[in-house]
Amino acid sequence: MPWERPANVPFPNVWWTFEAPDPDREDGALVTYRVEDLTEDRFDDAIKLYTEHFLDDEPLCSYGRVRHIPASYEEMLAFWHYLLSEKFTIVCYKEGSKEMVGANLLSVKMASDKHDLTDLIKSESMQKLVAVNEYMTDTVNLFERYGVDKYLTAYGLSVNSRYRGRGIATEILKARRPICRAFGLRLTSTNFTAIGSQIPAAKVGFKTDLEMQYDEFVKVNPTYTFDGIKSKSLKLMSLPIE
Repeated sequence: MPWERPANVPFPNVWWTFEAPDPDREDGALVTYRVEDLTEDRFDDAIKLYTEHFLDDEPLCSYGRVRHIPASYEEMLAFWHYLLSEKFTIVCYKEGSKEMVGANLLSVKMASDKHDLTDLIKSESMQKLVAVNEYMTDTVNLFERYGVDKYLTAYGLSVNSRYRGRGIATEILKARRPICRAFGLRLTSTNFTAIGSQIPAAKVGFKTDLEMQYDEFVKVNPTYTFDGIKSKSLKLMSLPIE
């Protein structure tokens, strides 16, 4: 059974608010942003955000040309819809605007879960993407290392390109603490695939459990080649929750 959101936790809920520069103000004035639960009426907008501002920027998706290979894109869409239906995904809005500033596809991973993605993931580029991510978590075994039976993970942090360079990614990641506390989770951990997410994660307090250079994955499996990928390394980073 997949883990379910506790019934006593309000939905939707605002998890974090912060101030950052407004791209619509020439004077760079600060405006309030909020990070909150994604509601079903904005699912299509979230899919659009990830299609337009994630797939061609995230190193593994970009390298595998996921957006440009119909079979791979359809598999990614199916995976996204599955994640959105769990009601853990968070989104960021600028106060007074309905424009989606950013989002983080969250999920809870349990030690008892044995997900089999073979029926869902069949395209070569997606299989490779899943395989290297699973190699990281299987190698570390977070459940044993941190003494937990479940933790909050994520499958993509995206910021609308119009809002980048304003610390938005860092602020979205800060919402992990209050979310974990409300859900009764003692750990959050994610495979951060690019420097653009690894630096914000470190600022929030995530520590590196395992780092793999992309050109080292070929030693794990000869087919795991990433020549010319737009990133240096993949980092599995974790944040214990006090």
